[in-house]
Amino acid sequence: TTNGRMAETKAAASAETAATSAQGDPLAEIDAPRLSLLDVVRQKAESLGLLEKIHRVLIVVKYGKSSDTGDNLKEMVESLIDSEQAADEQGGVMSGILLMYPICCVLLLEGPQRLVVGTLRKLQENQERSVDLIPSIHMLISLQDAPGRSFPFFSSKALQNINKAEPSSFEKEQLVTVIPEMSINLQKIGRKLEQIPEEEQARSLDSIQRFHAESLPRLEDLLGLCACPDVMTLDEYMDLYYTPTLCLGGPLDSEVVWPLPPPLKY
Repeated sequence: TTNGRMAETKAAASAETAATSAQGDPLAEIDAPRLSLLDVVRQKAESLGLLEKIHRVLIVVKYGKSSDTGDNLKEMVESLIDSEQAADEQGGVMSGILLMYPICCVLLLEGPQRLVVGTLRKLQENQERSVDLIPSIHMLISLQDAPGRSFPFFSSKALQNINKAEPSSFEKEQLVTVIPEMSINLQKIGRKLEQIPEEEQARSLDSIQRFHAESLPRLEDLLGLCACPDVMTLDEYMDLYYTPTLCLGGPLDSEVVWPLPPPLKY
């Protein structure tokens, strides 16, 4: 009958509507938001426990006088780190180690980029005001996306009974192996600290020359890097990467000539 057919048609339409709802609207699937590559990378990092992006730097600082012990510089660095951490609204923390030698010191610093760069900037400002105290700062390594921290905390240690030495001489080709090896060896100290109980970490650092002698940089190598013209200074590093007028809007060397070079033809 007609009523029976109409009932069957309505039932079929209802079933089709239900099936379509269950399968989802094809257009809705097309318009559905998709994960970006950055989202995928972040999810992968979270699954691996990498919850923060770490910036690691390695610098060497030369004292103003050969008789300096580095105590003033130690207080300055620790004060800068404390002030940066205290002012950070996100509660970021820096870690690493400051090793004080005769004549110079080496600093490995790691943490959120905003804190590390802020500390470097203030260190640069202090150098400008205290050239007699800090005549030179050289940037050895800057890794903006380190896979993780190497040190569980920040500490400063003065090395004892280190004989003064003449600076090593480095060719440009040697720097690509000497500097990374120095950084890797220092990171080994931090990773060894993480593997021992907290109550033993302080004792390990107090006797750093006995427990980690093979990982400590040689004084002559640090002085050689300070004297090497192929090693970038902190001023050059900050100008190149964190001074917008120079890294974005500054003139090219080819533009600072007269008469002007002819335009390129493609």
